[in-house]
Order: sequence, then C-alpha cells, then structure tokens
Amino acid sequence: MDRLYLMREARSILQPYWLISVGVCLVYAIVLGVPPELNTYGEGLSLLLAGPLNLGLCMYFLKISNSESPGIENIINGFQPLLQVLLLYFVSSLLIVLGLLLFILPGIVLSMGFSMSYYIMAEQQDITFVEALQKSWDLTQDHKMDLFLLNIRFIPWYLLGLLSLVVGVFVVIPWHQTTLSLVYKELKAKKLK
Repeated sequence: MDRLYLMREARSILQPYWLISVGVCLVYAIVLGVPPELNTYGEGLSLLLAGPLNLGLCMYFLKISNSESPGIENIINGFQPLLQVLLLYFVSSLLIVLGLLLFILPGIVLSMGFSMSYYIMAEQQDITFVEALQKSWDLTQDHKMDLFLLNIRFIPWYLLGLLSLVVGVFVVIPWHQTTLSLVYKELKAKKLK
C-alpha cells in the first residue's frame, strides 16, 4: 500500500467536491456535537446518531472515490440498516475501548482491524454487523500497520488545522476520509485477486 500515492490520489479526486465535503463534515460535527449541549439526554442521542451518521459519511466518500457525484442526502442513507449499524457502532466501540484499556496496543489493533466495517456495510447494507466486523478484519489482515501509519500521517495536518482556528480540521477530514475510502477499494481489489 503506497500511502503517499493514496493521499495524493484522494486530494485529486476530492478537488471538485472539497467545498461541499467540508460542509458535509460540518453538518456531521454539528449534529453529533449539539445534542449533548441541549439537555441531559443529549449524549444518549449523540450515541444513537453516531453509527448511522458514520455509515452515511462512508457512503458519501465512497461515492467520491467511485467517481460518482455525492450529495448531502448520503449522510441520511446511513439510517437505513438502523439496527445493524447501531449494533456495529456499539460492539466495535466497546471492543476498541476494552482493547485500549488493555495496554493500548490491542485497542489500536482492533481499531485498525474494524476500520473498514462501515465501508463494507455501505456497499452491502443487508449484512449483519458481525459479518461486517469479520469481513473488515479479514480485509485488513496484514495491513493493520499500514492503516495505522496512514492515519498517523494525517496527524500533522489535523494539528495545522487546529492552528487555523479549528476551521482547517474540516478541510482535512474530507481528505482523510477520501483516502480511507481509496484504501478500502484497494484492499477489496487485492482480496478479490
């Protein structure tokens, strides 16, 4: 996996959609960030929205990586396999948190291993959350370190985004997400061979 090539390719593919993608990421952050500020039940609402919105975000960026025109309505499409995506979110989050509590490294490995599960569910909405997790684990076999190093490469960009009054972070998120969708496509193509 050529990380620099994927990052450059993602930047190129994202170019015509960058502004709308920044808007989509802002909407995503606002929808997840505002409910906890409203009342005591807001955090529970944010937890319920996080999985479907994450799936919708993956659908959105998969469209970009497939050279299709995305739309903000893609975010809402993540609510269609509602029970499965909620289970995917809660089970994967729980396993990752437990892994992080066990010396941090198992949590990182689990996080990288499950990182493609939303992309898998975005393409195959009729699968169960267990199948999505299993397929993601199989897909990332021997590539967890590559995924980790790729995510590390974005940290300086996020820090730079924070220095620009946090607004820059919303410019980096679409680039990062598009890169991850290209990684998913590459891993899937390798698996098919």
